[in-house]
Parts: sequence; structure tokens; C-alpha cells
Amino acid sequence: MRQLAEQYGATHVTREDHAHAQAGNLNNALGLSEGELIVTLDADMVPRPDFLEHTVGRFQDEKLGFVQSPQAFYNEDPFQYNLFSGKALPNEQDFFMRTLQGGKSRFNAVMYVGSNTVFRRTALETIGGFAVGVITEDLATGMLIQAAKYRTEFVPEIIAAGLAPENLADMLKQRDRWCRGNIQTARKWNPLTLPGLTPMQRWLYSDAVVYRHFGVFKLIYILAPILFLLFGVTALDTSVEALIVFWLPSYLCVTMRFVIVVGRRRSHSWSNIYELALTPAIAFSAAAETLGLKVKAFNVTPKGVGLQRQVFHWRIALPHLVLLALSAIGLLNAFVFSPQLAGTAALFINVFWCLYFVVGLALSVALCVERPRLRSAERTRMGTMVTAEFQRIGSHPGVLVDLSLTGARVTIPWSDRLEPDVFASQTSAVTALRLPDIGALRGTGSWIATTPQGVNVGFRFDPLTPQQTVELVRVITESPNWVRGDEEEKALLVTAGWRAVRGASRARAPWRRSQVRVASGAQAILHPVALVEIESALQRARERSTERAVGGLTDGSQGAVVVQVADQPSPTDPTTLTAVVEDIGFGGCRLSLRHRLQPGSLVIVEIPGSLAIPEEAEVRWVKRRGLRFEAGLQFDRSAPNRD
Repeated sequence: MRQLAEQYGATHVTREDHAHAQAGNLNNALGLSEGELIVTLDADMVPRPDFLEHTVGRFQDEKLGFVQSPQAFYNEDPFQYNLFSGKALPNEQDFFMRTLQGGKSRFNAVMYVGSNTVFRRTALETIGGFAVGVITEDLATGMLIQAAKYRTEFVPEIIAAGLAPENLADMLKQRDRWCRGNIQTARKWNPLTLPGLTPMQRWLYSDAVVYRHFGVFKLIYILAPILFLLFGVTALDTSVEALIVFWLPSYLCVTMRFVIVVGRRRSHSWSNIYELALTPAIAFSAAAETLGLKVKAFNVTPKGVGLQRQVFHWRIALPHLVLLALSAIGLLNAFVFSPQLAGTAALFINVFWCLYFVVGLALSVALCVERPRLRSAERTRMGTMVTAEFQRIGSHPGVLVDLSLTGARVTIPWSDRLEPDVFASQTSAVTALRLPDIGALRGTGSWIATTPQGVNVGFRFDPLTPQQTVELVRVITESPNWVRGDEEEKALLVTAGWRAVRGASRARAPWRRSQVRVASGAQAILHPVALVEIESALQRARERSTERAVGGLTDGSQGAVVVQVADQPSPTDPTTLTAVVEDIGFGGCRLSLRHRLQPGSLVIVEIPGSLAIPEEAEVRWVKRRGLRFEAGLQFDRSAPNRD
């Protein structure tokens, strides 16, 4: 970390002890700095170049204590990713970070959320620095500054963004810390009695603490209909008529008010799903912290750790599966084994709420199926023009489809200078991308594929210089597509469930080849050769190839292949094998033949008209196709004297 900081011109500060964790680090750095304005950013947060332009000018007011901007996220959280709903759902935190924070700021109650914040040093010094003794020092620090009669403001623009937790287990670690920290803060600085707060500030901070008990409340709501259906335990003694008269108008008013205030940014149904998924774990955390039970130490939320394979979080899903099983047994009992309940108003009410929670519990279990995240960096959609430099056919303009710090995807349309036939015959690799305002970024093509409209290229950058990295970050963060909007789109639970089922059952797309393959279909001839004589056999094959080229003896076999297999027992074996060239590219070819080649063996490949000279290749794979075999060969381009 010190080397990285020095490379980019930052000061790296450490301390010998770890007292008070992150709050201790902040206070230590506060004592080693001199600036009047202090910016705090989480390690994964990336500020836009205009971050200070949106914040610093507001500090002309000397009573302004801090300015808070939203914590936004440029990757998909587990709800978006695991449920295949990234285009339908905003990030789960967006509702609080973008909507509720804006409302709180009207009453000078905007909450400090630990990042994307600019402080006035004197405001921090007034309260003795960042608050310590709780694991959510951010909530406490902001509340204490407001109690000291400083103003606070909220900037609604997205001027910094980072990584949301990438799997459900990490999200639960984060929410567990928030839950315990908020309750700790209320125990140490009770917002109802803390001097200096206004009545509205007391109300809003108390609401934030009470909300952290949602897991306990939600668990009661889930268990109430189950207890009735299983054992006849009545949680509410009323009638349908009374509910229609007293409860329904209140519920409709709350719902309409919610829709009017929130709009399309959050729906009641998804609020229920978000809470249900976290309910068992958060219920335990809230209960334990409220009762003063000893809990585990502070844990930093892991970020940027992608999964390489699909996993199912059994321990997280188990409480939901138990509740689902109890719900199913309760419904079965009510309709089959307890006929005395049939037709009663109580049965109707409890069955309705039981089924309502069953839908949410089922989606919570689906959420526990963690999809692999194979990309090493998040991609941002771009749509700008770039130039791709090819190994053999020069430079061609294209469209930058998406971009990250490690690579890009580019579409190059066919043109008079780049025709499909010419491109296929050259099978050329991409060596660099030239981006506006950055210049040429060198690298290698990770995959390439042709379409009727052009060629799509996946490109991986070589190691970047610090200056190139900074410029690349600027280009990415200035894209309007860097962070998703905060509104739901086609987010009905039925469609979300269908997307989850369809996405989970859909076969993964096959890995795209690293080079274009050209279909062939011509006959091939294979000549066996011993392993110990492969170099001499390769030399003889090249001599024969030269003789045929000089004498014009192609015999019409433009697609013919001479493959001299290296694992045959004797070079004198006169047996010849016939094969068909299915396709061929710059890096290898695919053959169809009657005889099985040995995977891992070396062969000599001669293709008149396609390869300038015979090539040494490795048999990468062999598959049976009916009565024939298919074999994939990879050319050894690292050997000397190769084309």
C-alpha cells in the first residue's frame, strides 16, 4: 500500500496500535494534516474529477459542519446480480442514500455515512474528532456535529461511487455491523436526550435506531400466521369487516403516500423482499446488541473478491427454508387436517399473509444461489469512437462498447477497408486501442467474434502507467452510464421470479475463441511420425512444402492438411490417415477424422494455401462424433522461425 500511494503521489500513514479501528485511523490522520477541509472516502470509493467543485464552495458559510453526497455503487449488489435483475432494480442502498438523505437534509439531519463527505476541521475539533467507542463512528460523528449547532448539507449529485457487497454473506456482515453500531450509538449518545438536537433531529435519529430492529418485527409478522395455521394461536382477534373499516383505509393511505413521495424509486413489495432476506441474521444481531450480549468483533466488508464458481449459502438459506417448510405444513394442516377452520374469516386473513411471506421467502432462498463473478473489474457502457490497431491489417475505427481498468469491448464495422473475406483470411490479432484524450493503450485480444455487421473484440490492457490509469478513471467516471439510476423498471415480483428461474436454467454461453476461425471442409492427409524425430520430420515437411510451391503441385488440395502424428510407434509405418479441416484460424485448427489422436501429443500440420510453412501443433482435445473423431490443434507460435 505504501508503494502504491507513493506511485500516485499520496501520503501513506500508519500507526503502531489499532485502537478504535477506523475512527482511530481517522483521528490519527487528522492530527498529521493541516487542511481546513477534510475529505473522507472509503477505500473502494472513486471520486469524480468534479467532486470538490460540488462541495467546497458551500463552505463559505462558517457554520457549515459537513457536506454529504450519496454513496453510489457502480457494480450490481446481490439482489440485482443473483436475481438477474440488474436492469430492473436499483441498488438496494439507493433509496436511503439518494432519497431519504435528501429528505433528512431539510431538517439539518442528514447522516454522515462514512464516505463521500467533506468536513470543516473546526467542526470536528469542536466535538473532539471522530467519535470513538462505537463501530459506526460515522453516524455518531454526524449527530454530534449537528448537536453542536453546525449546519449540514446534502449534495444529491453522484460525485463518487464504489463497490457494493458482491455476495449475500458479505452484505450480511455489513448490515450486522450497521445494526449493532446504531444500537451502540443510541446507548452511548441517546438522540432523545442528547443536548443540542432539535425535536425533528431527535425523531429522525431515533427512527434510524428503531429501524435496525426490523428483523425482530418482521420475524413476528412471519410467525403469526404460521402459529395460527399450525396450532390455532390467534395473534389478532377481529373480523374481516373490522379490518375493512379500520385497517384497510389506513393501509391504503400509507401506500398512496409512499407512492407519492417515493415514486418509482422503491416499491412496498421490494421493501418486503429486501427485509425478508436479511431478517433472520439481523433479528439476532439486534436482539443480542439490545440485550448487551457479547458479539463478534468489528469486520470490514470484503469488496472486489469475485466468486469463480456458483455456490449456495446453506447457512444463510436455512432459516428461510425452515420458515417455508413451516408455512407449507401450516397450509396443509389448515385445509386438510383442521377442517373446523374452513370458511372462517381468520383462515382467510392468515392464509393471505402466509402466502404473501412465502413469495418473499422463496425469492430470499433464490438470492442465496450465488452466481460466479468472473470479471476482474466492472465494465461501464460507453458508446464512444475508438481506433483498433490490428497486427496485420492496420488501424480501423470502431465503437467502444464498454470499458474497465483492465480491458474493453469494441465493435469494428465492416467497410471498404475491412471486408469479411479479407479479415477472415488474415486472422489478425488486435494489439492496441487508441482512445480519445488518452492515446494508444497496448494489450492483447482476449476473444474475437464476427457478426454480419462487423467484428467484436474483447481486449485486455497491458499494465498501465499511473498517468494512463488516472486518465482511464476519468473517462469511466465521466460516462453517464457509470452508475445506474435509482428507479425500478419492470420490477414486479412475478417478472423478477421469472427472470431468476430463466437465468438460472439458461446454459452459459460458450467461451469465445481468441481468434477468428474460417470454415473449410477440404480433405486432409495425415502421415504418422515418431516423437523422437519430430524436428527432422518438421524439416522434411517444410522441404516438401517448398518443392510443391516451386513446382506448382497443389493438386487442387487448397485445404489439404498433412499431419504427422508424433506418438506413432515407427516412422516407417506407411499408413496414411485422411481427415477434414472443419475450420482454421491464426492460432489453430479443428479436424474431423476416423482415427483418434492422442490429446497432449505434438503433430506437424501442413495446409497448402493457408499456412506459409508446416507448423508444429499440440493436440488440445479430442471428441467422438458418431463414427468419427474431432480434434482441436493449437499451433506452437512460440517456437523459432514461426510465421
